[in-house]
Amino acid sequence: MKRKASKGRSKTTSTIRKRGGGAGAEQALEKKAHEYAEALMKRDVKALDEIWSADYTFVNPRGELLSKAQRMANVQSGRSEFHQMSPQKERLNVRGNFAVEVGRILVEGEYGGRESSGEYRYTTVWVKTQGRWRMLANQITLIGQ
Repeated sequence: MKRKASKGRSKTTSTIRKRGGGAGAEQALEKKAHEYAEALMKRDVKALDEIWSADYTFVNPRGELLSKAQRMANVQSGRSEFHQMSPQKERLNVRGNFAVEVGRILVEGEYGGRESSGEYRYTTVWVKTQGRWRMLANQITLIGQ
């Protein structure tokens, strides 16, 4: 699927590859990604607890490695507050009960008490356990201006 990128950038092609992931994996993961963005913007720790796996790992834009407990505390404290999150999936590879998603996300808000608005590249690893997709790990990197 081709999309015209904002700010005069060239077109981006989204690539979806499914190998043994089932026909509904793409739709289920698309739904989870939107639930994730909504939960972060609403600081809905109950929803985030369901989305993040027990052994969830996050690498933030500063390269810091955070556990689920650390990330949850950051959201609960209000030090991370997101006003807008607009993810744009570019690639999704599904292999059985694992999926890797890569894309861009436009963020308006603060992370860890610091202004963090901008465009980022993200990588998210999803795992399907007990019939549900959960986020195992994700990482975001600020795209240079």
